[in-house]
Amino acid sequence: MVSQEAWLRNRRMQTELVLLLLLSHLSGVLLTPVDLTNRTDVGGLVQDHHIDLDWLGTLLKGFGPVLVPQPTPESAIADDSQSDNRADADEGDDSQSESRADTDDGDDSQSESRVDTDVGGVPKEETLNRKRLSVDSDFLKALLSSDDEGTADQGGGSGPLNNGVKISLEEDSSAGATENYAAEIEGLVAPSLTVSYGSGGENLTQGRLQNSTTENVEGGATESSGGKIQESVTATPKQNEDAANANDEDNAGRNAEGNSANDNAAEDTESDNAIDESAEEVLGTDNPIIPSWYNSQEYDNDLYPYTGWEDPWESWGWPVLPTEAPDTTPEQIHISWGNASSQMVVMWSTKSHGTGRVQYGIAPGNYSQEVAAVYNNFWYGNNEGLQHIYRAVLTGLLPGRSYSYKVLCDEDVSPGFLFTAKRDDLDWSPELLVYGDMGRVGGAPSLARLKHEAETGKYAAVLHVGDFAYDLHTEGGKYGDDFMNRIQDIATKLPYMTCPGNHEIEFDFNPYLTRFSMPQSPWPGTMDKMWYSFNLGRAHFISYSSEVYFTDSPAEEQYKWLLQDLTEANSAENRTLHPWIIAFGHRPMYCSNVDGDDCTTAKSRVRAGLEDLFYQQGVDLIIEAHEHSYERLWPVYNSTLVGTHYRDPRAPVHIISGAAGCNEFDGVCVNPMMGPKGPWSAYRAWVPGLYGYGRLRVQNSTHVHWEQVLAVNGQVIDSAQVIQHRHGPFGEE
Repeated sequence: MVSQEAWLRNRRMQTELVLLLLLSHLSGVLLTPVDLTNRTDVGGLVQDHHIDLDWLGTLLKGFGPVLVPQPTPESAIADDSQSDNRADADEGDDSQSESRADTDDGDDSQSESRVDTDVGGVPKEETLNRKRLSVDSDFLKALLSSDDEGTADQGGGSGPLNNGVKISLEEDSSAGATENYAAEIEGLVAPSLTVSYGSGGENLTQGRLQNSTTENVEGGATESSGGKIQESVTATPKQNEDAANANDEDNAGRNAEGNSANDNAAEDTESDNAIDESAEEVLGTDNPIIPSWYNSQEYDNDLYPYTGWEDPWESWGWPVLPTEAPDTTPEQIHISWGNASSQMVVMWSTKSHGTGRVQYGIAPGNYSQEVAAVYNNFWYGNNEGLQHIYRAVLTGLLPGRSYSYKVLCDEDVSPGFLFTAKRDDLDWSPELLVYGDMGRVGGAPSLARLKHEAETGKYAAVLHVGDFAYDLHTEGGKYGDDFMNRIQDIATKLPYMTCPGNHEIEFDFNPYLTRFSMPQSPWPGTMDKMWYSFNLGRAHFISYSSEVYFTDSPAEEQYKWLLQDLTEANSAENRTLHPWIIAFGHRPMYCSNVDGDDCTTAKSRVRAGLEDLFYQQGVDLIIEAHEHSYERLWPVYNSTLVGTHYRDPRAPVHIISGAAGCNEFDGVCVNPMMGPKGPWSAYRAWVPGLYGYGRLRVQNSTHVHWEQVLAVNGQVIDSAQVIQHRHGPFGEE
């Protein structure tokens, strides 16, 4: 069983070894390596002190560049001989001193060996290659285990690795970092002070310190290549300091001995100063760097001038994480009408920021005109979505003509698309696709048939009456991106005209106001201007926000704008040109649903805010959504049925088409209508799965046609025709 004293000594040896490695790299010089398995017999128990090479490689990399003096082969051999002579000397102080005295030729010999001078007496630049040390476990294993043929016969003084630990701290202030280091073990050693312990663990006296000191360890021992008993010992910084001070008196003699051996072995000065090119390949790069923690005076010279303190991380550089290549491929492309009939707005998004533009011309395949896009960094309510969004306004369009266009962003180009410019004449019958509440997933049944409808070329535009994607901001905007890509096949062909719904309220409507651009509104839009109007054929369309009554949006501002717009629309000239007034907003004023929504109560906010205005200004048709069902109403005002027909009705006609398909309730998005329907309800459909959309056709100044289409098979489940010969404000008869 190992005694406590032996165990403590063994732990101290291991601790000192780690401290030595740390100290050696902080000082810029790697001390003599330690053998892979230094076996010691403590109390009859043989123990292995093993150095993990991967750990050691990581440790060396952690301290940055290491000073690597290049050895002179002859000087290394001479130093081996010197070390061997010292190893063969007696252990006593007298024999050791005598051995050193026999080789002492004085300071002149030492100086001659250390520095060559040219004709002018100026010392030549010493050959010292300071490189970054590229350390890995394979390199260390080769270093720690290789047998140097030139030194194997010397008894273990200076090969790449011997079985004894030599801890050298000799420093010559006159020479600095000179050939003393190059004379050590292949450029990866320290100066020549060795600290060892005797059999009792005590420090050896200065007289017994030598470069190949070997001591018998109590119990068993191992033989070194030189025939001596050795133990691998590491000195603490305190022991190093004491030993270095005690050894100052012997430095001259030792250096003289080594220098004499170097003079006998060296034949060619050029070979002394040669740099080992193979070592450069392993140990460094072609641009050596002196670590900033080296002493400024000791290492200051013309070849490697000291430049002051530098952060070692600055020279190494922080690791650079891989980044995705820029991607400016346009996606989510859609169009909408501008402020004039001769304009069309094109919008799109990209993953990376680029310079956006649109090329267009009269179809087919003409892209002779180009317009630059305005860019917006879209992040609020869209932190995970595509944040680079663009808007370009195409101008000078000829009414009713077909145009080819394509979107460009940097070098990326979209496929070509076609649209028809808005007609500004009266003698035609515009048709529109109308729906609300279409989700990213739930709207899939309607989406396929809507794409087919858009390809027919029959329709002038789409009216999406609120609630998009469910929601545009969901998952940081990813739902919005997906939804906009899903409708691209529709919205690149037909102007996609919208109004806000309750699912756009989050983030102050910003995702809605940024993804879409509507006429008479700034872009990105603002909460105080979420309404607009346009003329199409014989109709004047008004888009309004029902959400002003449920948010901080200025309901008064909208009311003032609506009053002004309707007043202008009711002028004799305008009402003659565009006799139909059709309004669309998200939340209904009436409905037969039993879900507790605003339209189910006697004190509806929307009805209280807008019904009187629309009645007094003679709005003919009001299109709504919000309820995930379909319902068509008879003319109604103030909760009172005005008539059960559509021939010259004396109150507005309401149509609710919110069954395009939302994402709520796992896609089952139809709100039930289990209660009795009101007297004003002409038709209703709420069966789950009966998703659909509407078709609106303004036939002429007296006839408007509506039909509801079942998405699953295209069947028309309801239709109605409103005939009005007396356009104007209601209640003035």
